[in-house]
Amino acid sequence: MGSDPGFLSALPPDAAVCVGLSGGLDSVVLLDLMHREARAASRSLTALHVHHGLSPNADDWARFCTRLCADLDVPLAVERVKVDRESPAGLEGAARAARYAAFARRPEPFVALAHHLDDQAETVLIQLLRGTGLKGVAAMPVLRALPGSRVQLFRPLLGVPRSQLAQYAKERKLAWIEDESNASTAHDRNFLRHELAPMLDARFPGWREAATRFSRHAGAANALLEELARRDGVPLEPGAGLPIVASLSSDRRANAVRAFLAVNALPMPSEARLAEMAKQLYEARGDARVRLAHAGVSLVRHRDVVQIDASGEAAGDWRVPWHGENDVDLGPGRGRVHFAKVKGEGLARALAAEPDWYFAPRSGGEKIRLHARRPTRTLKNLLQEHAVPEWQREKLPLLFKGSALAWVPGIGIAADFACEAGAEGVLPTWRVAGKGSRMLE
Repeated sequence: MGSDPGFLSALPPDAAVCVGLSGGLDSVVLLDLMHREARAASRSLTALHVHHGLSPNADDWARFCTRLCADLDVPLAVERVKVDRESPAGLEGAARAARYAAFARRPEPFVALAHHLDDQAETVLIQLLRGTGLKGVAAMPVLRALPGSRVQLFRPLLGVPRSQLAQYAKERKLAWIEDESNASTAHDRNFLRHELAPMLDARFPGWREAATRFSRHAGAANALLEELARRDGVPLEPGAGLPIVASLSSDRRANAVRAFLAVNALPMPSEARLAEMAKQLYEARGDARVRLAHAGVSLVRHRDVVQIDASGEAAGDWRVPWHGENDVDLGPGRGRVHFAKVKGEGLARALAAEPDWYFAPRSGGEKIRLHARRPTRTLKNLLQEHAVPEWQREKLPLLFKGSALAWVPGIGIAADFACEAGAEGVLPTWRVAGKGSRMLE
């Protein structure tokens, strides 16, 4: 394996690499291979051992990795992480999340992991049995960027069966440690490896290669569906809206909603729930109020565009006083208002020092005169003219002085409270609560 010229072909020739070293057979073989290659190519090589603290032998594993790297003269970092034992993702999922977070903090551009052909095939079967979609059964790529970091995960052994790694370790007389939890069939992967895999080996000896080949096809198909979703209006970035294209088929609608949820990092609903969500969002009348609760947020349709409302349901009656401070927290789900000191615009600063200012939601019938030479308008008409979504109108924090409406986010300041040219003023800005928050003046 180490003499294969394609072993590290996915890496730039001079790229620094950190090996994720658990101390087990797979990662010890990878470290040995990388060490031999690094010496030949003068490549910078380091290692990282993530100490989860879940096993009574965890300290022994860290000491083993320390001795191994010292013998090879490979710099090793041992990072202790805290694993959330109550995580909804389960203990394995929580440990993996903590481990990957440690990888993301590495200064090296590449972290090499020892996943092999057996791991790939087992992952495909587990995801199929869990009923995940194409993305779930898609193959682990050789290179994958870690979100929120500059680090890429590098898996050079994905085409190598574990039996070949074991043979390599025997020939090289390598030592490694055994994780006692690997023998327990309480974990899904261990059950598949110890109970199901031997039966598949006897009946279908090429099942690992077949499962891996299927996962590559699934990955390609998923990429095509994502491309189709982009053509159907799904945005590339979270926070942007999904335009309604009425001519789409039911399958393309569901695909678009699925991709829209993924862009906004929201969990996938069941197949039936996804189809119902797509039907309601796409088939509602243009003037209908559509609000679908999902995973703690709401999908709302306004003027043929679907948006994510992460601020919760309409808040009802509330009141928050303003005493002239620069920042006002309006309470859970309502966001914050910041008052910036300006000249010649905003609210007159002298008036802001007076009492009886407060924020409150709409109650109906509010009116405001935005310009001294123009008539008073109803807030309802102004909100319609400014295309403020129906679902957001009830959430707007209105600023009152006594019974008079002084400011409406996104609409403007009443003429009776506006700052005169050259005078000192304060300009209010509302930061909307929730994911993908934005500012309204």
